[in-house]
Amino acid sequence: MRPLKKVLRRTEIKAFLCRVASLYMRFASWTTRWEIVGAEHPRQHWDNGRPFLGCFWHGRMMLVAPTWPREIPVDVLISRHGDGRFISTVIGHLGMGTIEGSTSRGAVTALRGVIRTLRAGRIVAITPDGPRGPRMRAAGGLVLAAAAARVPVIPVSAAMRHCRVLGSWDRFILPLPFGRGVIVWGEPILLPADTDQDAIEAGRLAIEDALNRLSEEADRRMGHVPIAPAPPAPDTKTAP
Repeated sequence: MRPLKKVLRRTEIKAFLCRVASLYMRFASWTTRWEIVGAEHPRQHWDNGRPFLGCFWHGRMMLVAPTWPREIPVDVLISRHGDGRFISTVIGHLGMGTIEGSTSRGAVTALRGVIRTLRAGRIVAITPDGPRGPRMRAAGGLVLAAAAARVPVIPVSAAMRHCRVLGSWDRFILPLPFGRGVIVWGEPILLPADTDQDAIEAGRLAIEDALNRLSEEADRRMGHVPIAPAPPAPDTKTAP
């Protein structure tokens, strides 16, 4: 196992694997017959050049990322650990930008970067349960960012008929080609400028509930038993 780990740490091997992963994501997406539900919600912002904070669960990243319109610039918040750097390179091949940080590590720096990017008029995407969970439980950082930048949060989820659900903490969904898929967008969530603890918690729960409803709808449309959220962490509502 150790020789394999050494090989996988080599820069050229990592670069090759990132390229393969991005090509596979594109291939699986291109060969899927997608149904898009609620496209009018992001479209009204895309067409008018207005920024928003998009969010989807970490486990559905390989479904949502390759379906993002290439002509619409977006920056994705990615954690600083090794897996995050791998993901950053992969989505870079998909034409997306990145902001380093997470809701748990480097949170202050990440929050500033997200707010700065939104205020510059760019769209930002976040996986609010990443990078380590609990699964399908939102941290409060995106509420602070959206409120500070005065932009709405637009949730989105996705599912595919042919896929593999891994046993990881996030129940990561690996897409398989030549099937059907659905992207489900939710209505924009407007957050008050007031960011006291009660307002942050109310906003966090609104986003979490919306994402879980969309994910359940997407799973059921594809004939799957919905993936259940993990139990909430004791300090979920106070997470940055």
